[in-house]
Amino acid sequence: MIDPHFHCLPGIDDGPETWDEAVALCRAADAAGTRSVIATPHVLRGSWVNDDPAVRDGLVTKLNALLDGRPAVLPGCEYYFSPDVVQLVERGRWSPLTGLNRSRYLLVEFPSSDVPAAAEAVFHELSLLGVTPVVAHPERNAGFVREPRLLERLVSRGAVAQITAGSLLGEFGRTAQLACDELMRRRLVHLVGSDAHSLDRRPPRLVEARALIASRWGEDSGKGIFEANPEALVRSDRLPWPGAGVPAGS
Repeated sequence: MIDPHFHCLPGIDDGPETWDEAVALCRAADAAGTRSVIATPHVLRGSWVNDDPAVRDGLVTKLNALLDGRPAVLPGCEYYFSPDVVQLVERGRWSPLTGLNRSRYLLVEFPSSDVPAAAEAVFHELSLLGVTPVVAHPERNAGFVREPRLLERLVSRGAVAQITAGSLLGEFGRTAQLACDELMRRRLVHLVGSDAHSLDRRPPRLVEARALIASRWGEDSGKGIFEANPEALVRSDRLPWPGAGVPAGS
């Protein structure tokens, strides 16, 4: 498996604070069958600026050396949405933004309370620049929970959606868990990430999430969401699995 949303770079956001903690978190993911994780530190979110990709790349390089490739740590970021994202993308290699494994996919986080009115127009502009937004944890966004059609509109315009393993497993409460079911039913789930931050606060739980998806929505959904789509993402290819839709046994 490939984990597309993983906070493992030490000391730069609310993930691990030390190298020992970062290594332990990554090794826990490896022990559970995750062969690659994409490091997604918060970028331009409040006090977590992290606007120098060279600094982040240096942390990725050191962490890979400490882990000896198990799991492989790939570069990325989690960008906190603002309309400025279009201008940041246009800056090219001088931008603080990094696609997931340097791909055309950019992980975007919205405020938890709502969906910004500018999101649809901005996502359209990103698509014209060849960038595919990945909506991070929509099941934990009150706007998408109230009105899933908001996410449907973004997906219909080329975005993809990534829910959190812990939400599927009930760790973020019943509302987020039910929202995952609704988004799965609507074929709006393309990826599952652990959004891991630490072993005690938010550990990697992909293997349990995959088992749940496979049991409820079929093994094809498990392979599509946890293997085929993330593998295509890191290659910057089109995601082959469109979503779930029908519970297993229906």
